[in-house]
Amino acid sequence: MAYQNATLPSFSGVRMDLCEGLMKPDMSPDAYNVDTRTGALALAGGFTRVMPALVEADTPFERMYVYATEHGNRYFAVSQDMLFLYDAGLGIWSPLYQFERGVTGERMDFLKARVGTADRLLIACGTEPMIAFDSETGLIDVFGSEEKLSDRTVSFVELYFGRLFAAGDPRAPSRLYWSKAPGGGRTIDDWRSDASSENVSGGFVDVGVDDDPITGIFALSNQLLIFKRDSLYRLLGDRPSNYRIVSVDAAFRQPIHTACVRYADRLFFLTDGGLCFYDGQTVRRSAAFRALEPLLKTANLNGVRAAACDDTLYFAIRVRYGAPYNDTVIEYDVLRDRYMLRNGFTIVDFCTVHGALHALTGGGKFVTFDGNSTYDGDCINAHWQTPLWDLGRKDTNKTLLRLTVCGTGRIRVRVDADGGSYETSVLLSSVPNSVTEIPLRALGRVFRLRFSNVGGAAFTLDAPVTLLYDSQRRPE
Repeated sequence: MAYQNATLPSFSGVRMDLCEGLMKPDMSPDAYNVDTRTGALALAGGFTRVMPALVEADTPFERMYVYATEHGNRYFAVSQDMLFLYDAGLGIWSPLYQFERGVTGERMDFLKARVGTADRLLIACGTEPMIAFDSETGLIDVFGSEEKLSDRTVSFVELYFGRLFAAGDPRAPSRLYWSKAPGGGRTIDDWRSDASSENVSGGFVDVGVDDDPITGIFALSNQLLIFKRDSLYRLLGDRPSNYRIVSVDAAFRQPIHTACVRYADRLFFLTDGGLCFYDGQTVRRSAAFRALEPLLKTANLNGVRAAACDDTLYFAIRVRYGAPYNDTVIEYDVLRDRYMLRNGFTIVDFCTVHGALHALTGGGKFVTFDGNSTYDGDCINAHWQTPLWDLGRKDTNKTLLRLTVCGTGRIRVRVDADGGSYETSVLLSSVPNSVTEIPLRALGRVFRLRFSNVGGAAFTLDAPVTLLYDSQRRPE
């Protein structure tokens, strides 16, 4: 007999693009609803409903938004034909505005802006002129006017060097509009030229050709990115007299508007190949670009929603065929360049306000991710699976004998080997830093370990984890 030890040094992230035999032991080809930020394995934090009332609609949900004002947060939900506002006084969701021609989430945008001396939430929907919400009165008004040339039907809006930029007009799909420079009696709802100076005037420019429509605009600190269906441009300059529109020469798969999210003056976006970002000059692939490629290749990314909270990016995608809403969330830890996956709920849309991530679920729940141990009362089923191990020798039989671990809570351990499977459940010691030994019974040349929680309960499995096994050379 030859007793040996193998170590699982830490728990890191999900990776699916490599042969399991080539993966580092801290990576997992299959893990959901776990947190590995400290190197230990723990249950991922859940979410809690913000308000008890469900939002109900006759058509599917498309978007949500949290408008933070000095009077408190105002909560919006959007279905394909209706804008709803939560009435905190009555504790109910109330219809606020009906979209006569319907809307889709991928051609809809929200923007906090000051119009004259009033703060407004601008809502562009792509099927009718923009509307503006006044938080003091709780009323919706049509934004702009025909006289000021700002009654255009647009889908995307941004503030850049104080001006309002807009695009996505179906009558002029390549047209980029901008407002007058605010101040001196000028407001961002005025898109006309101004005889006093070109530099305070509103205006527009056609970017590229109409059969390559604009699909999104995003303001960074020193440029405005203009995504088109087949190309990417950037607008440089801070006033019309020095505006320059330059094509970005980069090969990448074009994202939809809602798959893009800003972080640290970079724009990240998810494609069916992986995660890309614009670094201020060109588009680059993230270091772990292909880590989730097998998942993304088969997923439906037509309704991706994205948000950033602290140093984590969130992307909701649809994995289950025919699912009405996004059913899987990709978490990307920017600092560690690591991915994690979540499931067990559906997501319509995300929004981050004051460092808190909010979401609307397909069931009409408005929730906030607050580290709760459940998904608003639903159990969080978590698991982590190691890569397939041969411990450097496929020509030897390994008899797995024992795991030695530290941690808290109850965990289930499953071993799948070419010689059979074994599963056990154990309550880890409640004494801090105490060691628990978990007996195993499994034989094989290759094997994998799977750790999971029991009944949705919270747990922590500290790193490293030590495996004791007996290795014997197979007969010739």
